[in-house]
Amino acid sequence: MLIEHVPDPGEYGRAHNRFRMVAWCLPPGNAARRARELFRDQLGKLLPAPDVLDDLEIVVSELVTNAIRYAPAPYELRLLHDHNLPVRAEVVDAGAGTTLIDHLLRRPPAVPEHLDDLEPGGRGLRIVTELTHGHCGTQWTRLCGTGQLGTAVWFDLPTNPQPPDLRGSRDRPPIP
Repeated sequence: MLIEHVPDPGEYGRAHNRFRMVAWCLPPGNAARRARELFRDQLGKLLPAPDVLDDLEIVVSELVTNAIRYAPAPYELRLLHDHNLPVRAEVVDAGAGTTLIDHLLRRPPAVPEHLDDLEPGGRGLRIVTELTHGHCGTQWTRLCGTGQLGTAVWFDLPTNPQPPDLRGSRDRPPIP
């Protein structure tokens, strides 16, 4: 299910808020796979570097998996747009974990003395922090589909994707 929010036009027919949000309800049974598909479909044409898209797909998958494991349904994937360019992604659930998740995103990485000291879980949010270069966080929000209060874990999308090289391969000298 797709939910789209466009701000109401104000005086003279212009929107007061330039942001637009698109949200998808994620089915609990295959939410992570569905979120990756939606994310790749929406951003595949906008992020020319496949490795950046791959990293952000991992972030989406980690966040959705955590939501399903630790928070109640429903779940949503959201993309916030500014002038039709996505600027932020959010994974939203009906849980109340904003403070805890924010703490886990901001904690310094623990370096164990021995490989056996690694905890079996708990690395997903560290991966999110690393792959987003710390451009992530949490906030209280309302789910678009139900209006319930919940937690949004967000990350900012790269703002300066590399433009495609229109001159050809970078290994070749520029064409005079």
